[in-house]
Amino acid sequence: MIKKIYLVFGFVMLLCAGMRKMVAQDLGSGDQCFRINVQLNGKAITAPTAITLKTKQKKSTVGLEQGCFRLPSELTSEKAVDVSFIVPGNRIYLSRIATGFLTGRWDIDLRDKKFPSDVTLPKGATAKEACTVVFHVGEPETKLVQTGCRKPLHENKNGQIWDIHDK
Repeated sequence: MIKKIYLVFGFVMLLCAGMRKMVAQDLGSGDQCFRINVQLNGKAITAPTAITLKTKQKKSTVGLEQGCFRLPSELTSEKAVDVSFIVPGNRIYLSRIATGFLTGRWDIDLRDKKFPSDVTLPKGATAKEACTVVFHVGEPETKLVQTGCRKPLHENKNGQIWDIHDK
């Protein structure tokens, strides 16, 4: 009986160690690493492959490395950064994101018409211009709703993408 308990305990410990290793590989190594998943109208779309992190004094573009983005060392002392990137048909600009959230998975939800009932937008805001972000960092998870964070992009005849707000 005791041998069975030790065998089960040992198996559980191996399983936990394996899961920890898979999570570390999934997010990449290093403390300042995060992944962005994006959904449009409830369906997964292509996630960004590059992001721009911006403060009042600094701006840095970061590419996807081993499935995640790493916070550049020159920004680790900052309290918050603006994060922008492009996904199919949209430019996303999230303002004042605490750098503590740059260590885990983000789930971003974009909607063309209406968000689920658990998302409340400010009066006068439309779903098409809003973003919800769930930061999977710590317990409980943190959910953020920002308006004005989503701008449509268009493609011209030459295949160049442009923002309708750019002149």
